Amino acid sequence: MKARIAQLKSRYQHYSAREKNILKICAITVLGGAIYYAGVIPLDNMIQNSKATLTRQKETLNWMRSEINKNHLPVQVVKTNNPRTVVENSAHEINLSLTDVRQDGQTLSFVVSRVNVYELKSWLREINQTSGVRLQKMNLTPVDHLSDVKAEIQLTWSKTA
Repeated sequence: MKARIAQLKSRYQHYSAREKNILKICAITVLGGAIYYAGVIPLDNMIQNSKATLTRQKETLNWMRSEINKNHLPVQVVKTNNPRTVVENSAHEINLSLTDVRQDGQTLSFVVSRVNVYELKSWLREINQTSGVRLQKMNLTPVDHLSDVKAEIQLTWSKTA
């Protein structure tokens, strides 16, 4: 190997000044191209991919925030003097039969023997938005293979914000 390197040095020394300059320019060009294609392009691709990922994550986060604000953010302040009657009257209006109704302070527990789960979700959201009563605990038991369930529900409210 050392002999090979010595032979290349000897050959390089015999070149004219013009040929040495051309070889130096070619070596610099090849080295620059290698650095560009091995280092700069992959880094640029990584930066572009990171920007695209960050944009997608921001879009997802904004969508999730809008969904929370639209559907799931519970009202914290009660808007009525008697939440129990509001819940009972609202259930009566949509023909829900509440059984085993118990009130303990600012908590109301009851059982709905059979209700469509989507109807229950809409009713609970409406109760929350209109009166400020929010869901504390809910146990669902399937009644059939469709979307009817037996629901054990516990609602709560607070007078102060």
